[in-house]
Parts: sequence; structure tokens; C-alpha cells
Amino acid sequence: MLRLKTIAALIGLTLAITTPATAQIIDYSRFEKAKPIGDQLSGTQLRLLQSDLAWDTGYNSLVNFPLWGNYDEGTFVAIRNFQSHNLKSFPKLKLYQEDGIPSPELIKLARSKAAKRQALLDFKTASAQGMTINYPASLLPDREETATGLRLRAPRWDMSVELQAFAAGDMPFEARFEAMKASPEITRIVQAKLFKARAGRNPTYFALFGTKNSLGFYARFIKAADGSARGVVIRWNADTGNDSNQMVEMFEAYDAFAVIVGSLKLDEDDGDAAAEAPISEAADLKANRQLCGGAKTADDIIKACSDVLAVGDLLLPDTLAVTNSNRGWGFYLRGDYDKAIADYNEAIALRQDDDLPFSGRGYARFAKGDNAQAIADFDQALRLKPVRTELLSYRASAALKLGRLQESVDNITSVVAGGKAVTPDYLNRGVALLELGRKDEATADLSRAIDLASNDLAADPAKNAYSLMYRAMAKAYGNDPDGAIADATRFLSSTPQSPEAFHARGLANAVKQNYDAAIADYTKAIDLGRKSFILRQRGDAYLASGQPDLAATDYLAMLHQFPTNPLAASGLEKAKQAVIQKFGTNNPPASDPNASGQGTPSTQKLAQAPAAMGKRIALIIGNGAYTGTSPLPNPKRDAARLAETFRSIGFTDVTLLEDLDNQGFNRALQEFSDKASQADWAVVYYAGHGMEVDNVNYLIPVDAKLKSDRDILFEAVPLDRVMAAGEGAKSLRLVILDACRNNPFEGAMAKKTATRSVTRGLSRVEPDGASLVVYAAKAGQVALDGDSGNSPFVTALDTNLRKPNVEIGKLFRLVRDDVMKATDRQQEPFTYGSLPGEDFFFNQGK
Repeated sequence: MLRLKTIAALIGLTLAITTPATAQIIDYSRFEKAKPIGDQLSGTQLRLLQSDLAWDTGYNSLVNFPLWGNYDEGTFVAIRNFQSHNLKSFPKLKLYQEDGIPSPELIKLARSKAAKRQALLDFKTASAQGMTINYPASLLPDREETATGLRLRAPRWDMSVELQAFAAGDMPFEARFEAMKASPEITRIVQAKLFKARAGRNPTYFALFGTKNSLGFYARFIKAADGSARGVVIRWNADTGNDSNQMVEMFEAYDAFAVIVGSLKLDEDDGDAAAEAPISEAADLKANRQLCGGAKTADDIIKACSDVLAVGDLLLPDTLAVTNSNRGWGFYLRGDYDKAIADYNEAIALRQDDDLPFSGRGYARFAKGDNAQAIADFDQALRLKPVRTELLSYRASAALKLGRLQESVDNITSVVAGGKAVTPDYLNRGVALLELGRKDEATADLSRAIDLASNDLAADPAKNAYSLMYRAMAKAYGNDPDGAIADATRFLSSTPQSPEAFHARGLANAVKQNYDAAIADYTKAIDLGRKSFILRQRGDAYLASGQPDLAATDYLAMLHQFPTNPLAASGLEKAKQAVIQKFGTNNPPASDPNASGQGTPSTQKLAQAPAAMGKRIALIIGNGAYTGTSPLPNPKRDAARLAETFRSIGFTDVTLLEDLDNQGFNRALQEFSDKASQADWAVVYYAGHGMEVDNVNYLIPVDAKLKSDRDILFEAVPLDRVMAAGEGAKSLRLVILDACRNNPFEGAMAKKTATRSVTRGLSRVEPDGASLVVYAAKAGQVALDGDSGNSPFVTALDTNLRKPNVEIGKLFRLVRDDVMKATDRQQEPFTYGSLPGEDFFFNQGK
């Protein structure tokens, strides 16, 4: 939506943008051919057609508005515009009988489209002093009688539409025009014109448009048969803050301004037959919109929303976004997650500032098992509306499924602090705490989950049937195996294909050392699609039952999903020793690969299996929403993509931050520094603006103005500070900068110091110790932002990070080659610093 600062911008956008410039050139030979046919329409038919055309094509000027009820040049142009706009959408209709000729098909289509738009705004008729206009009652709700006529007001927008009549004896019509031009309400005349009478029924009329500061004034008056002046006056305050969006909805998107003005009609000129009534679909549109947003069942929602979307070309982008979002919810309720995601994608493409499409898409992706993408959607929804704590519950569950244990715990702790935690929240946090080795804390959460589930079952067993499964799982983890088996078996009697119930019973059987039964239940749950930590748990059962080869298979599969899972790593080491003890140097017998999707590993393969990686942390920053210069489109997308990649290859703590101001940037570095002192690897990735001043490299927060070269010292973050944040890491410190874009601040900065140099790109650095600094473009070069959703550098980096067993030195050489190729050698990434002799691998693979 546009923000309005002057009404001139409003009028220009309302009319000019909807009418091609070339269409305003009158082809008089065609006009003269079309006019006799147009003149066959009655005055009422012409007025209705002109009003309808205003919704679809607009007119080139409110001052040079067509003479209502008369087939003139303006109407000819409007018909030609309508033909041009709709020919592709309605190719079978005879819209092009001849240029500018109002064919029956054209009249019907214009009526249909206008009626639907009018229904959306609840258009009604207002009459006073022998004249009428059509107006949107939903947007102009207040009516009051005045000394000269009738005033319709929208107090919220400081706007009024008035019908006024002045007797002929008060002032001659032409003098009235001059008096209004000189009115103190207008300090700047934008347009003003007096039209003399023509033959037949054409009246004399005038129109003028002017402004006074942020106030606008428009008048259109017609000279009646008795010499009186009757017309409409519109006044408004264009500087209406956020509510200007509503004015744009009325004027720019619906062309309602033109319709109000053009619908002005004197009662004495109403001798023609009544016009055709609006089509019935218009009456249904409002009802469908209400059902789309308020129906209870999935099928009702989908049908109503689909009916609304069927006239999508008539709807505002915001209305389309909401309708797509609502239908997406209908598809979600019906379990059609792909269609739900498609609708949410449409809604997001139309509107980026609404949390509901992001959260809805997150729910659908979560239901499909796309947990990483679901988290990205939940994060965006929470940025737009932080108070939606229910999203944290889903986010925590998705993080738990991805093995991001501390994130899950932190999310649920926030939900608990807000007083909105329910049974699955306590269950999930208990499981995450157990996986983190914090058994005492987990016990309290599991007990709370059991109590809540029991209360729900006592209150309404049918409504809360799923609580039985929750309680089974909590009892299984909480060391009540008999109770867990009883609850899980009972739940399976009504829901025989529940992977969660098989999982819970498997856990309970393992506690009771019934390993064959536990393995059978685990396998059934896995076959039904259960993931989380069940492979490791089945591995424990295999190991305890004397089948270390099968245990090793499950542990390896678990580590492939969650490379940093300490219990799987520990189990694998035990399985290695047990395999060697049981089979010696011979390979174990082949097992059924369908049991876990993996074959039995050989003794040699087990010996070479990767050990658990150390603690690796990353700080990922994407700055794009700059306030002191134009925004950058890719940094936030680049940052989100790399954050997910770092998580997928086993980084234990990945912090993703966007659009950091100066204070937030420095606070993030301080917090990261504290974490780095307890980590083996510390990686910082930054995407956004960066610049070099006097051989010092700076990263630019989003609130930087940089009006002078001195300001860089106070408004930007030196690269040295970023490098220092990771100094505490034991093995590797890495800073990756995709920050060498062509910098818009450089040219605008005033030089306050004669010796200070502000140069293109970033300058080279010399990090100490086991430290690397990687530039997306080498010193002095400018990096490209890309046109494919991610920068060329991030695309190459992401691709190579995901390759297993590529040593860090070679990895960045591969990145360099890929970027050089993608940019036709315009951009060359560069690595500064050196590492010790040991090998460093981002992704050790299986």
C-alpha cells in the first residue's frame, strides 16, 4: 500500500496509472464512426456504463471527466481502454466489435465487474437538493444535513463528501466558478476548467481541484435548467498517518473517487428507463468473504474462499492475501498440506507484513515433517507478532525433531513463563532435557506432563483421547514402564497405526529389559515414519540384547541425522568394541537393510566411523533493512540459508540475527564472545554493507546514517571487534564476510578530515593464530548481490559446506572456483590467515 503525503499523488495514481498514455490520443475518425452507435444508448444507460468503466479503466483527468449521460471523447477513450484491458482475459467475448463501440458483451462485462467491486464497498445512493451520487457507505458512514445539502463524512480520515446546491439568484454559474477558484480553502490550483453548454441535453459544468498544505479540495458543479448550481464538493486531509492506507484502498485500488464524482446526476435529467440491476454474484461476494474467514469446517472454508478467489482480478492485494491465507487454513484442516502451502505462498507473495500466512505455512510444513522450513516460518511470524507464544510450542517441537535440544528447551521455557504451557510442552522439554543429560530437571517436567494428561482424560476422555498417548510417552520416559505399556496398548486399540504409541511402548519394554518386544515396537514405529531419537534408542536395545552390529547400524544412522548427539556417539563407540569382541576382524554377517535403511557396517567401516565432533558455534547476521540508504534484498535470505546449513552439519549452537542496529550488533558480539570461550569452533557470518576507511574495515548496522567520514567511528562496527568475539574458541576461529557490495554510503559521506580515505570494498587483513577471514570478494573488489534469491558467494558456500569430508582449505578453494564461474570472473572470494597442520572438516559425513 502507498503512503499518501499529497492528494496530487493520490489523484495521479488513481487515474493515470490505470490508463495507458497511448490510449489518450483520440483517433477522431474512429470516434466519429463509434459516436452514432454510442448515442443510441439512453442517458441512463450511458451514465451507468460510464460509472462501470471508471472501475476498470479510469479517466485521464477528473477535470476533463466525460459528460455523464453523453457519448463523448472521454467515454470513447474509456471504452477503448476497457477493450484493451480485457481482451486477453475474455478472448471469446465480442469486446472488439469496433474500437470505442459499446457492444452488448462489453456493457454486460463492465456491469459485472463494477457490481462486484461496488458490493465490496457497500455502495449506496445519496440524494439531496434534486441530485444524487453513488458512494461507499462502508467508508463514509456519517450523514448530516447542511444548509446547502447533505454531507457524508469519514471522521477517521478527516474527509467529507458534500452535495451542495446554490440558487441562480445567489450568484451566476460562471461567477460561482471564479469564486470557488478564489476560495481560501485553496492556496494552489492544480486544475480548473469551465465547460460551456453543448447541443441537446449536455449541461454547462465546471470542475476544479486544489490543495492547501496537506488538505485537498475537489468540486464538480452542473448548471441546472433553472440556472442553479448543483454539485459535489470533496474535502480531505491527505496526511492521515497509517489510515492513509485505507484511503488508498478506497481511491487508488477501487477508483471509487472517480465513481463518486462521475455518478453526480441531476434529477431533472432522469427521464430514461431504469438501468439493469446488478448481477446476483455481487450479493454473494460478501457472504462468501464472511464464510471464507469464519466457517467452521474445512470444506466450507475452501468452497467459500475459492468462490471469492474466482473474482480475484477484482480484489485488492490485501484481500487476495487474506483469502488465500484463509483457504490455506481450510486445506490444512483437511490434511492437504501441499495445497495449503501453495495458498500460503500466494498470500506471502502478496503481503509480507502479516504473521498469519507465515505461521500457517509453518504448521503445514511441520505436519509434513519439513521441520527446518517450519522453524523459519515460525521465526518470521514471531518477528511480525512476538506475542504469539503458541508458535513457540510448535517451534520447540520442530527443533526437538531436528536435535536442536537447547533451542527446544529455551522455547518451551518461554511458553511456561507466559503461563500457556500444555501437556506436550512439558513432555517435549522433558525429553530434550534427558537428551542433554539433565535428568533431574527432566523428571519434574515429565511428572507435570503426566498430571496434566490425567486431568484432561478425567475431564473429557473422548475429547482428550490423544492425552492418553502423551501420558504413555511421559510414563515411558519417566520410568513407569507398566503404566506406559497400559496406556500405549489402550491407545493402539483405537488408533492402531500410531507410531508415537509404538514408540512409547518400545521405550517401556526397554526399561523392563524386554528387548525383543522393545525392538519390535521401535521397528513398527520407524516403519510408520517415526523419527526423533528412536534410532538411537533401538540401537541401545540391540546393543543390550547382544546384537552390536545392528546397534552400530542404528547409531550411525542416528549420527547422520544428528551429528552431535552425544548418546549416539557414545553408543557407537561401545558398539565398535562389542563388534570386534564378537566377530574379531571378520566382518559381521549381513543384516536386513530394510530394518533401518542401512546395511550392516563392516568392522573396517566401524573403525573409521567419525568420532563426535567438538562443540561448534556460529553467529549468523543478515542486515538488509537499511534506514539510511536503500535496502538490500538478499542478506536475510543468505543468512537464513546458511544458518540452516550450519545446523544440518552438526553445529551445536547457531544464532541467526537479522537487521541489527548498532547497539544490537555489539550486544550480539558480546554474547557470542561468552559462548566462544566454551567452544571448539567459533564461526561468524555477516551479510550486509561493509566499507573500508583509512585501512580499517567496518561492518554497517542498519541504523547507520554515515553523513560524514567521522561518523564511521561511532555508527559502524570494526572488523577487529568481530574477529575478537571468537578469540576464545579452542580450535578454529572463522569470520566469513559477504559484505563487499558496492556501498551507497561512500558517495554521500562528507569528508571532515582531509587525510581520511574512503575506498571501494574492504581491505586485506592478517589474522593471528588458528584464524581465518574469508571475503566474498577479495580486497578492493565489490561482491555481487545476485538475482536468484541468494548471492553467488552464499550459493557456492552452501553447496560446498554440504559436501562430506572436504577439508576447510580445499572447501574455500572450491567456493572460489564456483563464484568465479558464476560471475564470469567478476568476483573472486579470498581467504586471509593460516591454520595449524591438523585437518578441519565442516561436514564429516557418515
